[in-house]
Amino acid sequence: MKIKALAVLLAISLLAGLSGCAAEADSNLMKDVEAAGWPTAADQPDADYTQSMQAFAWKLMQETMGDDGNVLISPSSVYLALAMTLNGADTDTLTAMKSALMAQGLTDDQINQGSRNWIINNSHYEDFDLKIANSIWIREGYPVAPAFLQVNADFFAAAARQLDFSQPSAADTINGWINDKTEGKIEEVIDEIDPSTVMFLINAIYFLADWQDPFDGQETRDNAFQTPDGQVITKFMNRLADWQFVENDSASGVILPYKGGRFAMVALLPDDAMSARDLAGGMTAESFTALLASSSTQNGLVSLPKFETEYENSLKDALTALGMGVAFGGGADLSRMTASGDKGLFIGDVIHKTFIRVDEEGTEAAAVTVVEILESAMPMPDQSLVFDRPFVYGIVDLETGVPLFLGILDDPTA
Repeated sequence: MKIKALAVLLAISLLAGLSGCAAEADSNLMKDVEAAGWPTAADQPDADYTQSMQAFAWKLMQETMGDDGNVLISPSSVYLALAMTLNGADTDTLTAMKSALMAQGLTDDQINQGSRNWIINNSHYEDFDLKIANSIWIREGYPVAPAFLQVNADFFAAAARQLDFSQPSAADTINGWINDKTEGKIEEVIDEIDPSTVMFLINAIYFLADWQDPFDGQETRDNAFQTPDGQVITKFMNRLADWQFVENDSASGVILPYKGGRFAMVALLPDDAMSARDLAGGMTAESFTALLASSSTQNGLVSLPKFETEYENSLKDALTALGMGVAFGGGADLSRMTASGDKGLFIGDVIHKTFIRVDEEGTEAAAVTVVEILESAMPMPDQSLVFDRPFVYGIVDLETGVPLFLGILDDPTA
């Protein structure tokens, strides 16, 4: 495989970490794929692609925050994992997946090019560590389409390996890759592999950055935090300085920049009459952009709790609510994944797992998104008709069209 510049580094990193040990030569499905060369620098993704990612971020947040407790998602990780999967989708499933990603007006090529440029532009910072890795794991012997592997190598630097999913070690191998790509912060996502699973598409993101101006540990002290269930005492970091404060009718907040200034934590405190979920529920990409634009530098005290939290959830219900339910059922069309072009594959689940630690020095965060692809027990027909409610039936002379019997079946058990 000949991949130039940054693609070489990304591909070597991906392949080296696929199992934590030397991979069997014939298990590397990319050995015959010559991926398109990646430049060391790229233009920023076009505005339509960026707007798609922004809109998807808030829509996904709103669909995942229903449960009580802490919520932490990486919309970028989910977007990239689904963008890889989308390259195997067709017809109504492709349309539905684009709708869920808020990318209805984008072509496949625009999504792929935008994803590639986004990855390149976020893969070579000197001031902090941001790693983005993609991989595809395929059941041994499954006839995957070469074109599907090619496009994901070209635009996502995705390594692909086949495994015997029936072996208990297969889950350990995939979890080893996840553990490696998240610097040990996410150790396990896959517990066991369903016998009908043919593929996993995985994105992993790892972020480690120091604050541009760190908090002084001597100023950290206990304070009260009002949870929905009552007050708790926890450690708060405190710093009196010039900050970029933001404000609108619903919230007040602060922009906490990391070294280099490209990334920042934005913390938003809702007004007293509003909950954090109410605030997030009313947020859009446009209103969030406007809020950031309202920033003004003022001297003030910022008191932020230190915290470390993990989150794991299936995104199947959330993504179904966003419009891609067809991808999770027997009517899915993922025919561009298969060498034969047959239908019969569908997304079994999308598992998302995250980690974050915030302290006086900065932030460490990791995310993994796993898209599980299953095959139906039998080949899916072009059309299905299930008589699971009252219906009309007859015995008909097809020569004359005259019915010998006619009936209505209201209850097949009566």
